Amino acid sequence: MADYPATGMQGGEEESSFDLKKLWTIFYLNWHWVLISVVLCVSASLLYLRYKVPVYSASMKMLVKDADKGAGFNRGAEMALDGLGMMSNSNGFENELEILCSASLSTKVAKNLKLYVRYFLEGTVVDTELYKESPILLDLEEVGLNALRYPLSFVVTKTDKGFRLDGYFDEEDPKSLTFTSDIRHFPDTIATPYGMLYVSGNFPVKDNKEGLYKDAVTEVMERLEAGKKMYVTICAPYAIGRAYAMGLRAAPTSKMTTVANVGMSDTKRQRALDYLRELVVCYNDDANEDKNEIARKTEEFISERLESIKRELDATEGSIETYKRSNELVNLANDATTALQATESYKRELAEAQTQYNIMKILVDYMDNPSNYLQIIPANLGLQNTPMVTPLINMMTRYNEKVLTRNRYLRGSGEDNPLVVQITKEISDMWPSIRSNMQSIYYNMEVRKTALEKEYSASMGRIQQTPTQERMLTGIARQQTLQSGLYLTLLQKREENFIQLYSTAAKGRIIDAPIINGKVSPKSGMILLAALIFGIGLPIGLLWLKEMLRFKIGGREDIKNYTNLAILADIPVDKESLNTGGKGVAVNENRNDILEEAFRRLRTNVFFCLKPKEQVIISTSCIPGEGKTFVSANLAMSLACLGKKVVIVGLDVRKPRLVSLFGLKPTKQGIVNFLCIDDPDYDLLEAQIIPSGYHKNMDVLPAGIIPPNPAELIGSQQLDVAIQYLRSKYDYIILDTPPVASVSDTLSIGRVADITLIVLRADYSLKANMELINDIAENGRLPKCNLVLNGVDLNKRSHALRYGSHALRYGYYGYYGYYGYGVHGHGDNNEKPYVEK
Repeated sequence: MADYPATGMQGGEEESSFDLKKLWTIFYLNWHWVLISVVLCVSASLLYLRYKVPVYSASMKMLVKDADKGAGFNRGAEMALDGLGMMSNSNGFENELEILCSASLSTKVAKNLKLYVRYFLEGTVVDTELYKESPILLDLEEVGLNALRYPLSFVVTKTDKGFRLDGYFDEEDPKSLTFTSDIRHFPDTIATPYGMLYVSGNFPVKDNKEGLYKDAVTEVMERLEAGKKMYVTICAPYAIGRAYAMGLRAAPTSKMTTVANVGMSDTKRQRALDYLRELVVCYNDDANEDKNEIARKTEEFISERLESIKRELDATEGSIETYKRSNELVNLANDATTALQATESYKRELAEAQTQYNIMKILVDYMDNPSNYLQIIPANLGLQNTPMVTPLINMMTRYNEKVLTRNRYLRGSGEDNPLVVQITKEISDMWPSIRSNMQSIYYNMEVRKTALEKEYSASMGRIQQTPTQERMLTGIARQQTLQSGLYLTLLQKREENFIQLYSTAAKGRIIDAPIINGKVSPKSGMILLAALIFGIGLPIGLLWLKEMLRFKIGGREDIKNYTNLAILADIPVDKESLNTGGKGVAVNENRNDILEEAFRRLRTNVFFCLKPKEQVIISTSCIPGEGKTFVSANLAMSLACLGKKVVIVGLDVRKPRLVSLFGLKPTKQGIVNFLCIDDPDYDLLEAQIIPSGYHKNMDVLPAGIIPPNPAELIGSQQLDVAIQYLRSKYDYIILDTPPVASVSDTLSIGRVADITLIVLRADYSLKANMELINDIAENGRLPKCNLVLNGVDLNKRSHALRYGSHALRYGYYGYYGYYGYGVHGHGDNNEKPYVEK
């Protein structure tokens, strides 16, 4: 808004409610509160950082060998999809990542590292957690750990003869003491309601040279000896494992590899590193257990069969020995060599066929047993890889892989898991096919064996000259050969199975060892910055909010936000003048202070608004008490000091105040006497005018007696006649009218005026009344509406806050505003009004 007056509404966009200048003013005037707030907030943040337990981030890189990516058709299909860009990694690797982050695996890690036992040393403000620093270690037996439903609490104190251990096991009253035990030697065991409690020592080794302890446990021991307590908590391992699993992060480093980036956060750096290392160990143990399950099942089956074949072989060899002894036979091979050469070929083929036939019979019997459903099929029994048998071997291999995968999923979830249900369905579909294939091959082997036996019998029939003893020995020897061959085959497979069992490679391997990446919380810089911002913003925000919630006009800037009407002047408070004799005329001739300069500014701006031959000025307000009469009187005095003939007319006939304001004696004279007569003359009007007593150029035409019909008198033609006469006698006529929001008299008076001054009072006038003022100005209900802001107290910080750079515009200019200040002004020479630098 321009500082110069306007004769009407001025165009322009409404200013934003957010003003950086006002924000800076709030900060400048309240810097001490901002400083106190910043000091308090920063101190609180430093205190928080001092006692907040830091959390550190640890990570490692781990290579996961994906066993699902094997040879064969499935691997070829995956490679083809990889080449087309349709597949980046297998579901197997994603499943392994889920296993890494599973609660069951984390529980094993927690048990191995005994993370379910936590130690805290009593501190002055907060307790300090210990890891590998406690002088005594507690542990609960496995049965008790599995039965835990809530944490068990212990308090350890140092005594002259050792330690005292207090246990608190009551769930309903955790502070209720359950037992007390004195510990004088290590290791020790204590019987508790949850089983045996094992107590062991963790004391540092003494340095022989210096005689001092060189371990972190020493400091803990010293604090215990000084009277501090140590608190121990034993939780359920599964609860601790689940908590660690929730904080564990595992993600692939890229889409084309099976390298995982595994990370976690912990308050203890060493504990985080130990946890990641142990996680790989437990993961490999679980993976190897899955891989070795087939080998263990095969080993059990082979051992059982070897015992049975060994007994049969021993019986056959005993039969040979008995037959030869009873028939006194030594060596018949030389006699029957020629006859037997023709049958050797059939015998070898028959032995091989019989071996394969027996192995297949074993597998068929195994498949016919219902208890073997969803179990591993022994696949390493020595079946020859013939075109007829190869499809069966491949089917059994795929079947065993799916059974292993199902068993691994069952360890981490239930049978209702969608993955378990899906793979169980696939196994069920494969079982009949394998069984049918086995029976078909078994039938074919039986047919081939029968054919070989017939050929062999025909060949033997041609040996008519062979003694009966030779035939008997040959039959027994054949049985021995078959049993021996099967026995040796099973022995070989068992050794191969042992090699596979004890040479299983680890599935996961650490590429980059676990390291500490740094502290993740609390973030000191962010907290201090937030405390600084909060410390600055809190007082400024509260003061800003206070300003926004004000329903009264505070100053010029508030007025600008609600109207485009010109503000002709800002009238400061003149307490000394107002308190002198109860009079309201504060302007005096030949005096230069802030108040005189304010009314001189008002007078000058009024001159800018008036055109030639315009003389009548209305002074009004919205509500009583805003100072319209005060402004009217002092503006009239300022015009009189300029040498202009001025009369101030009291048209607020309902509540007249001109007589008391000028300090005149009560009188019945007034304009009401003129308006009441139907045909008055000018002599009667002259008789109602009273000298002001302040200046020879200023007269007062008071309201007079309060009439019963003020609206009718104001609207009568006599008022026009009176104003017309005063125009001819005076240079300026100032009309002191009623508030426009209370009565309609002022709107009626507007017909005789040339310009309207609407007086607003700082910290008194309502913002809601600005809508009425805008309506009057926009609809032309009063001529040339302009505003005057009254009651600005420059000594108030709040007014200086609201005015900001406009403090220099309160009716004085530069050093002229201080001229005579302290001599005629409002205080001693040290008091200064707010002036923006």
